[in-house]
Order: sequence, then C-alpha cells, then structure tokens
Amino acid sequence: MPCYRRFFGSLILPLASLQLLVPAVYAQENLPESNSVTTTAQFIQMDDCQRQAFGNYQPLKLAQEEINVADAKALEAARELWPNLAAKGEYTKGAAVVELGTPGFTEESYGLQASYTIFQGGRLWATYKQADANLKIARLKYEKTRQDMIYQVTEAYWNLARAQANVFDYQDAFQEVSKYSTMAEKLHAFGTLMKKLMLAATSQKRQCEYQIQSCQADLEKFLWKWTEALGLAEPPTTRPQTDIPFEEKEINLDECLKMATEHNPEIQIQTLTLEASQYEKQTKTSYDWPKVELTGFYGRSGGAYESEVLELREDYNVGVKLTQPIAWNSLGLSGFNQKTSPKLGQSSLTESKTASGTFNFLDGFKSASEKQEATWRLHQAEFNLEKARKDVAAEVREAYFNYRKALAQVRNSQLDLDLAERELAIQKINLRDDKATLPDVAEARNKVTGSRVSMREARAFYLISLAALNKAVGVPDQFKIAGDKIQSAQGR
Repeated sequence: MPCYRRFFGSLILPLASLQLLVPAVYAQENLPESNSVTTTAQFIQMDDCQRQAFGNYQPLKLAQEEINVADAKALEAARELWPNLAAKGEYTKGAAVVELGTPGFTEESYGLQASYTIFQGGRLWATYKQADANLKIARLKYEKTRQDMIYQVTEAYWNLARAQANVFDYQDAFQEVSKYSTMAEKLHAFGTLMKKLMLAATSQKRQCEYQIQSCQADLEKFLWKWTEALGLAEPPTTRPQTDIPFEEKEINLDECLKMATEHNPEIQIQTLTLEASQYEKQTKTSYDWPKVELTGFYGRSGGAYESEVLELREDYNVGVKLTQPIAWNSLGLSGFNQKTSPKLGQSSLTESKTASGTFNFLDGFKSASEKQEATWRLHQAEFNLEKARKDVAAEVREAYFNYRKALAQVRNSQLDLDLAERELAIQKINLRDDKATLPDVAEARNKVTGSRVSMREARAFYLISLAALNKAVGVPDQFKIAGDKIQSAQGR
C-alpha cells in the first residue's frame, strides 16, 4: 500500500499542472489580436488604384502621343483635299546707272496663287481615308493599353491583398499553436507527455513559422509588383483591403465570344488595319491613272521708270499639266496661258500661250514596287485579322474556363473551411475530455488556417479571372462584382 500511495502521489503535481494549463488555453483564445498582426496603414480602393496608375502608366502616355501624331497626319491629309492657296507679292526697285544713262525704275506684282490636283485616280481621298483609319487605330490602341493597365492593377491588387491577409492569418495561428507547443513542452518536462507528442506539437509550430516566412516572401514580391503596376518607384503608404469579396456570377461562353467580336480592341484594330491597307493599295494603284494638275495666278502688276507714274494692270496665268503612265514610262503634257504687264526694257508683249510635252523613260519602277508592297501589306492585314479573331476567341475561352475553375475552387474551399473549423471544434472538446492530444488540436488549427488561405486564394483567383474575362471581351467593367469597392478603413 505505501508503494501505491507514493505512485499516485507522484502524479498529483503533473495532473494539477495539466488541470491549470488546459483552461488557460481556452481562456486565451478570446484575447484580442496581437499588435504584430495589425497595421495602421490606410486601405485603398480598386478605383483609386486605377486612377493613380492612369497618371503614371508610361505605355498609356506613349499611346496618347501616338494619337496626337495620327491626328496631325489626318489633318494633313484632309488639307490636301483642298486647293493650295498663297498670297503673293513682289516689289523690285531698280537703281539708275548714270554712266550708261539708264534711269531707275520700280516694278510691283500682287495677287493670289493657287494649285490643285483635279484628278489622280482617287489618291487624295484614299490617302485621307487611310489617315482617318490610322487615327481610329491609334485611339483603339490607347483603349487596349488602358484595359491592359486595368487588368495589371487588378491582378496586382488582389494578389497583394491575399498575401498580406495570409500573413495575418498565419501569425494568428502561430500564437495559438505556440500555446499548444509550450504546453506540450511543459507536460513533457513533468513527465506526463511522451516526447513523440511533444515533438509533434513542436512540428506544427515549425510548420506555422515556415508558412509565415513563405507568405512574407510572397507579400514582398506582390508588393513590388503592385508598385510597378501603379507606375511608382517606391511602395505607397496605402495598402489594398484585406477582405476579398465574392459574388457568384453565371456567365455564358457564347455571349462572351459574341461580345468579344464586337468590343475587343485587337479585333477592331486589325479590322481597321485591313481597311487602311485597302486604301493604301488604292493610293498606290492611283499612279496608273492620269494625273491632272491645275495652277494659276490672278492679281495686278506693273512697272514704271522714275519719271513715270506707276500703274497696276490685270495680271493672271493659268496652267494645266497632264501626266499619264505608259508601261514603265510616263508621258507629260502641259499648257500655259499668261497675261501680264511687260517687264521694263523688254518688248510690249503681255500675253502668251505655251504648250509642251515630255516623255520620261523607265521612271515607273518605283510605283510598281510600291504597288507590290501595298498588295503584300493587304494580304498581311487579312491574315492578321483572321489570326486576331482566333487569338481573341482562345483568350476568351481560357479566361472563361479559368472563371469556371475559380468558381469551383471557391465552392470547394468553403466546404473545406467549414469541415476544418468543425474538426477544430471537435478536437478542442476531445482535448478537454482527454480524447485528443495537443498535437491533434495544433494540427487542426493549422488546417483551419490553411483552409482559410486556400479560400482566400480561390476568391482572389476568381476576381482576377473575371478581370481577365473583362479584358478578353473588351469591356473592363462587364463582370465587376458588387463588393469590389469597399470604403477605406483603418486597421485590419
């Protein structure tokens, strides 16, 4: 009997310690979050991020410059549709030469000069339409760049949001799992817990530490990606919201494909590129047609010696030039009719008519090569349009299937989280009833955190997939969920 008394007496202290430690664990569960997992950084909304990136995104600025250049070229092409007008004035003062007995004189000429290409196979109109198409292409490239920027900001925003929230969750889990590990070490020191179970609890703590380090590395990586997406050199003081919203959407693939055909900028760009190539070919084939140019001047002119009164008379000239390509050569014909005041010291002839002709040998090689190049560009534009349609359709399908995959992941992750939380609750009850060990509870706690992280990553993937689908169909806000904008707040 004394032996049994000594044996049971040796168990009183460890059992009393266990009785004191276990309630302490459950009492600490309701403590407020540690300061190590909170932050005072102000959260920023998605729309604010997009506005900030809009002002810093360099490709967008270059796209705007391209619009300005295309606009100037379109204005230049439109100007060529109208006659070229110029006001012309000429004043001549001749000095007297006493030795030769030549008196001084004055000559003046004022008027309006014009030149205009009457016909050239529709070249001027085709050039204008090509420039107008290029201007529309530049604007569509700007829109495409803007949509790329929106997607990059959205992707970086939600990746950073989930990374920082994952760090918070694992830090919370580490605090709780550390309590179980500390308890296991103390019980092992008292001799009431096997070393295997103590090591198992410590292993759960080490796993939590590893996850914190891994998530902190992801946080740093995504922070810089987000900074780059905003067009900044250093990370801003604001951070994305940590709560990732979710709203289940039913999206039809056929409707997405139809929408992309109508709105995707790349398809519209290639369609207009084909149109511009057709106009370019028309401008090059216009060299095969006759070119008729008209020039003219109308005004007043006159001349007088120093002893005479200067009197200005009617002054005009009209010229017509015809150029006709013939095989590799070209024929040029021109006519000129002029009436003007005579130059002093010349004859009194004031009206003349002139006709001339030229035949240029082998000057058509350049126009032939340009027509060949324009035909090649047209065929290339036709191929690029067909390829763009296939590529956009593939992009829409990929984004749609990612959306379906993300939706399934969110649903499954929610079930896994519910199961993990229920298992944790059961293990805590079993620990009180001595039906579970401390490593069992620590493992269940880590599973809950892992399930939360998995669900958060699934939600982030879901939002990024919707953003990719928006980009693919060409409408940035087409599938934006209602909870995508959350008011700025302080703290976690």
